[in-house]
Amino acid sequence: MAINVKICGITREEDARLAIDLGAWALGFICYAKSPRYVDAHRIRAIIDSLPRDNKARMVAVFVNADVQTILDVVAISGVDTIQLHGDETASICTELKNLSLWKAFRLYHEGQFKLTEPFTSHVEAFLYDAAVPGKYGGTGHLVDWDLLDKAPRSKPLLVTGGLNPENAVSAWQRFKPLALDLSSGVESSPGIKDADKLNRLFSALAKG
Repeated sequence: MAINVKICGITREEDARLAIDLGAWALGFICYAKSPRYVDAHRIRAIIDSLPRDNKARMVAVFVNADVQTILDVVAISGVDTIQLHGDETASICTELKNLSLWKAFRLYHEGQFKLTEPFTSHVEAFLYDAAVPGKYGGTGHLVDWDLLDKAPRSKPLLVTGGLNPENAVSAWQRFKPLALDLSSGVESSPGIKDADKLNRLFSALAKG
């Protein structure tokens, strides 16, 4: 079975190309200005345009509490095909983005949070549950609580994120059988700079896994 991998926090053409060459299923671009991995829409476009034209990977723009017009503007300029809502958004925003492919992320503090997914179920393609770090919206390197994640509803496909790296990615895949694994800081040398050795080790481990 092919293992889908999303490499998130892409800021450089060379990292995007390597991820695609290794078999990445999706690339993620952070459209949140407070993130050290932030890239604007024109930069995203330049990175996407640098990739082989025959690549089939999904191009994902990650937003945190952005307004609808900002999201639409980024989509129009950048050429991304999927929107990941990674903040405290409510389901009402989805009705204004109904022609776009949407994923919704939640920071996982406790089991009761799974109820928050219910209003989104009819609007999104997939859910993500990230490690809960107060004041942070992802990219922390903290491992999400796998015991809690075991209890996540599967009303929609799951992307596993939060603290994944070349050493634990196979275990995450075997345990959760998700739609995809989503990695960022676990394959970096510094925020936004991917580490070629870590990327190679990740895909090698998954190929053997």
